[in-house]
Amino acid sequence: MVESSDDKLKEIRENFEYFDKRGKGYINFDEFSELLAVISPESTTKERAEGFSMIDTNSDGHVDFEEFITWWKTAWYEF
Repeated sequence: MVESSDDKLKEIRENFEYFDKRGKGYINFDEFSELLAVISPESTTKERAEGFSMIDTNSDGHVDFEEFITWWKTAWYEF
């Protein structure tokens, strides 16, 4: 069965909310680092910091859902 875009969006939202431990609507660096440790265990702290900076496009020190979904769709899904 082929997943719909709505199903994929729901899955991305669930992943985001799982790592948004405090429920603030954004992921901080520690939460992002934990996420990368799960999906890319060989990544270094430096690589995680560089990745975080690239994803945090507005440079506010957090990855909000819009930034997360842009990254997730580019890195993991074809819509």
